Amino acid sequence: MRIDRRLRHAITVALAVSALGIAFLLWRKVPPPSASPQRIQEREQSLLDQVQSPANAPDDPNGPVATNDQLEKQFALIQQNQQQVDALKYRAASEAAKKQVDAFKSNVEKGKTQIGLLNLRLAAFEKDLAASRQRRPNDPAVQWLTGELLTAVGGEPEQILPYFQRAAGSGLERPQLLASMAKVEFDLNRFPAAYDTAAKAVTLDTANGASWEIYRRAAFALERFAEVSQKLAQAFPNGAPEWAAPIGQNAAMLQIAWLKETRERKKEDAAGDLPLVRLTIEHRAFVSNETKTTGRGAVTIALFENQAPATVANFINLAEKGFYDGTLFYWAEAGHIVVGGDPNTKNDNPADDGTGGPGYVIPDEYAAANTRPHFRGVISTVQNGPRSAGSQFFLTLVPAPEFDGNSTAFGRVMEGQDVLDQVTEGRTNREVGQFGKIIPGDRIVRVEVLRKRAHVYTVTKIPLRH
Repeated sequence: MRIDRRLRHAITVALAVSALGIAFLLWRKVPPPSASPQRIQEREQSLLDQVQSPANAPDDPNGPVATNDQLEKQFALIQQNQQQVDALKYRAASEAAKKQVDAFKSNVEKGKTQIGLLNLRLAAFEKDLAASRQRRPNDPAVQWLTGELLTAVGGEPEQILPYFQRAAGSGLERPQLLASMAKVEFDLNRFPAAYDTAAKAVTLDTANGASWEIYRRAAFALERFAEVSQKLAQAFPNGAPEWAAPIGQNAAMLQIAWLKETRERKKEDAAGDLPLVRLTIEHRAFVSNETKTTGRGAVTIALFENQAPATVANFINLAEKGFYDGTLFYWAEAGHIVVGGDPNTKNDNPADDGTGGPGYVIPDEYAAANTRPHFRGVISTVQNGPRSAGSQFFLTLVPAPEFDGNSTAFGRVMEGQDVLDQVTEGRTNREVGQFGKIIPGDRIVRVEVLRKRAHVYTVTKIPLRH
């Protein structure tokens, strides 16, 4: 069982444009498909390695060095080039889906040309930045653009953020800098910081769509839906432009749903009788090619028995049997969700992670009139279409309304959301794609039932379809 139904279009895109991606991925920090997790840090020299290398100095230290204005013009060209590549990727994907073979091949060839040009520009940009960093190490514009380059070539958020912080801390006020910095903070699940940074970006330039997009995402992560609507009204008193209208519409819809959800939560808190479970989570990482524990925490979850009794009964039953103990979060997507509950993650073969279950499926409960929405901290069923829910679940790091109506939300985090925010990003298997890097997978040490109601929790089992 997989959660890939929601991402079917994105996966189609990735498969359709694999030829387009090969050249560009040579510059990025992505392990080859044959690489083992232990060899994740053993890669050939790439542009990313060059950017990070302290020994990377210009050939002629006394030669001319690019000015900040010249560096920013280079960066603008790279952005335009990247937009052209992205447009060709999606155009090719659409043509592949429609089986328009000739058009698809044509756009693949155009894409290869654009990627080649992009790589040349990135390499030249890296060389000029290296010279500028040596000559002007404390220049905030150079620090900012180094962060942008690292972003373009696939650097990790932890590596990128210090460059943006140094640039912003030196007083450089650019909407692009702040938007990029907020995006990195968001990708580190540091939502309050991302919100503050993005709010500054939209204040500096109300017409910057990129700033508004990351501001929207960060504000929604903090359930500040009404604030987004208010800020839009202040920025565009005569009506929002076409690109901003959907932001306001989404904020308004989520605000209505959030008010309803908060009323339901207040009633639950007053009753104080929902079943409670506690997940003990062990954070893990590759350190010197070995899997090591980096921390541990607990997450307490109240289960929505009133709205999802069959799903809750199944989860409690599996938890009490120790079914989840020792399983891994096999997929963790920053600023979105973490996914676990697969017994296959206990074996030594990561290739089957995401395909296991309890041997049966349970009734769907996502279409009921009182079904709960997917706000931050909700636990929900992994589904690949109707009648496919079993043991796998995901927990939301931000509101995820795309799952409403197709996955059963059956609980919410009461304590320990910060523990989930720290789950290591990536996938345990090699189907990494656009979702991150290979990771050891944070471990669910155990799931304990802390409280349940005074009745028998009977599981409704539906045989698997073959």
